[in-house]
Formats: sequence, structure tokens, C-alpha cells
Amino acid sequence: MNWSIKELARILLVVAVLSGATLFGSSNVWAQEKGSTFAEQIQGTWVLVSIYNEQDGKKVDVFGPNPRGLMILTPDGHFEEIMMRASLPKFASGNRTKGTVEENQAVVQGSFVSFGTYTVASDKEQTVIKHIEGGTFPNFDGQDQKRFCAVIGDELRVTNPTPTTGSGTNFLVWKRAK
Repeated sequence: MNWSIKELARILLVVAVLSGATLFGSSNVWAQEKGSTFAEQIQGTWVLVSIYNEQDGKKVDVFGPNPRGLMILTPDGHFEEIMMRASLPKFASGNRTKGTVEENQAVVQGSFVSFGTYTVASDKEQTVIKHIEGGTFPNFDGQDQKRFCAVIGDELRVTNPTPTTGSGTNFLVWKRAK
């Protein structure tokens, strides 16, 4: 159990460092003008508005109501994605490496982080291929995954046919950070 927590902490640290570097080194709005390519339209920093999983007509909020999250898509093709419940439990010990089984379970089930590179597979079909280098669900490490997207104003809608829950389809709505 300690190895899993240490690995999770290492991944979160890497994501935090990348987030800081990306946020300070780039503008929040790269290309929203009419006529820009799909690749230019999706670049930037996005704040999670909603995420739900749909299976057999049934919708479930993946991270509960009012999830929190941030996604950054850089012009040079790197991404990071952080999603979590609106509130995660504080660890009674005050030490993240000494969380109880219940505290650790709540954090793992209530959050997801991934990072890697991305390419636009099709401007016309607005599809993105994410190459996941690492994340808090290690089963996806090293995988290429397709996402279907739509940019509507400062909203990015993403359809994920391969959710970490293993079934159904995830539908995410992101709002461009200002």
C-alpha cells in the first residue's frame, strides 16, 4: 500500500510542476478567432465544468456534483488533466503517506490525473489522440486513446469512449480559463 501512495504522490508532483511551468509560460488564450484550426482552438487552459458516465441510458456524475479539474493543452503537443470530486477527505494523521485505507480509497476513487502528449488526428472530425505517459490509473500508461471533441465558443466538449471505470462513455465539458 505504501508503494501505491508514493507512486501517486510522485505522479501528482510531476503534474503540479508541469502545471506551474505551463501556466506561467503561456497565455490562457491562444486561438479563439474564427478561421483558426481545430488544433489552435483547443490549445490553452481549460477548467472542468462537468463529467458524467452514460451506460444503457443511465447517467452518473463521475466525480459528483460540481467536480473540480484543470486541463492544459500546449501548442507543442503536451497535455495534463486533473479531475476530482469537489471535496476530498482530509487525512486525520496530517500525513499523506499515513492515510487510512478509507482515506486512500476516497482519494483514489475521487480523483484522476494523467499527462503525456497529444496529436490532432483529424481537424474535420475534431478528434484527438492522447498518448498517456503516466497517471493515477497506471493501466492507461503508454496507451494511445482517441477523444472526440467539439469547440463551441469557450467550451470544449469531450467524449471519452474508454473511461477508467471500464464501461460506458464519459462526457466532459470544459470551459476556457480566463
